[in-house]
Amino acid sequence: MILRYASLTAASVVAFAAMQAQVSFGGRPYGLTKSHQLTDAPLAVMPLVDAPTLMAEDEARRLQGIKGPYRFGFNHLVDLGMENSGAWHTMPNGDAVWRLAIECPGAYSINFEFHDYVVPEGAKVFVYNLAGEVLGAFTAESNPGNTILGVTQLAGDRITIEYVEPAAVRGLGRLRVGQVTHAYRDIMHADMSKGFGTSGSCNNNVICPVGDNWRDQIRSVAMITVGGSGLCTGQLINNCANDGIPYFLTANHCLGGNNSWVFRFNWNSPTCTPTTNAPTNQTVSGSTLKASSAGSDVALLQLNSTPPAGYNVYYTGWDKGTTPPTASTCIHHPDGDIKKISFDTNPATNANFGGAACWRIATWEDGTTEPGSSGAGLWNQNGLLIGQLYGGVASCSNNVDDYFGRFSTSYPTLQTWLGNCGNTLAGFPVTTGVADAAEVTTLTIAPNPTTGSITITLPTTMQDGGKVDVYDAVGQLVISKNVRNGSDRLVLDLAGRTEGIYLLEATADGYRTVQRVVLTH
Repeated sequence: MILRYASLTAASVVAFAAMQAQVSFGGRPYGLTKSHQLTDAPLAVMPLVDAPTLMAEDEARRLQGIKGPYRFGFNHLVDLGMENSGAWHTMPNGDAVWRLAIECPGAYSINFEFHDYVVPEGAKVFVYNLAGEVLGAFTAESNPGNTILGVTQLAGDRITIEYVEPAAVRGLGRLRVGQVTHAYRDIMHADMSKGFGTSGSCNNNVICPVGDNWRDQIRSVAMITVGGSGLCTGQLINNCANDGIPYFLTANHCLGGNNSWVFRFNWNSPTCTPTTNAPTNQTVSGSTLKASSAGSDVALLQLNSTPPAGYNVYYTGWDKGTTPPTASTCIHHPDGDIKKISFDTNPATNANFGGAACWRIATWEDGTTEPGSSGAGLWNQNGLLIGQLYGGVASCSNNVDDYFGRFSTSYPTLQTWLGNCGNTLAGFPVTTGVADAAEVTTLTIAPNPTTGSITITLPTTMQDGGKVDVYDAVGQLVISKNVRNGSDRLVLDLAGRTEGIYLLEATADGYRTVQRVVLTH
């Protein structure tokens, strides 16, 4: 059955992730196992999207100095639930399975929001595309205390949602999709013929040597999917109790539907040049707004879930004094691209922009900002946060005039949550010693996609030994390699194998990660 869905309305003003987005718990959906012989899921087809017109609107916003949210998609407001869409199937073991397919003709990727998400203990939700890429399983623990859940992008123009409900909890689950986002821009960089990064060439990848003095601050920064169809930047921020409450600072003008936002951490190129894709599975979904003010274009949120220890995040310190910085640094996701870092080596000045009290960056000496950078932090010469990006006309071709809401003006609005402990506060946790600062916590794979050979950069926790296994799309082990003591890199060769998606599992004592590898010919 195919349902041609007419939008109820459209909102014209988000993060992508590969496997295991938000808090998910693995597993394999019934619909991807051929032996179960499930019929095709009923299909809901969204209306066509006028991408050229939307892109022209986006360019007009850029010329006005509007840095964000950076729009990549068009939102279709829908009402697709268990009672009016999809189909149920009972499995031999008693599991009831509800499945619904959604198509956005011509989309680079699809993301969506559950506006009703009630999943009892033992039930599971999967989302997968035609390539067999899977998000989930999402469970009751994926969204504790909330009934709204934003689900990140999957590449392609068709996805399938699968809900598995064991007999013991039959009838207790409830799902309703309220918004579907058609990506008319390739923010997942699925079309590699177009080149990887879309941001300006003057931007610096954070892994480059210019980022060495900013390794802690870099770990605080995340890209945000806002409102389903836009991208902004923000950062975790410390509070006077130094207790790791996941407070997150961004721009007031990025606000809207924050309980369905998706926050993606550590999307960093593993090489300085060329820019190389990286794992996108370190995400958190949902947040609660604590405070906001147009007077400095600031917003403070608390993430619904604390980022797991494996994300190795940092809660940035801050300076609420009024003394202008002698030099400034911005860490951000321009154009929804992989994380970048920019530098102004001159003093910032006080200015007003859009009615907000701001720091003005007259020129960037190295790097720039672009749409998608909105909400990104501005750090002073001491590595302390002093503001977040509001707007401006800076770009690689016209690198002047950016404006950041002043943290000193914001602080009275934020003090209830951040506390009162003097003008400055160091970040959390405190990094001690060069060895700690240089510790590698994330496994990276490059290049990915690959035509054969891949280089795996191993986290510190695997450098005393471990194992790397590669599985094909049907779960068969195709490569298994032991990691020798002292190794920090491992090279594997997939040449000659079938084109498609492979899963790389790395394990060591107390450590495990699973990442996707795309093999192309």
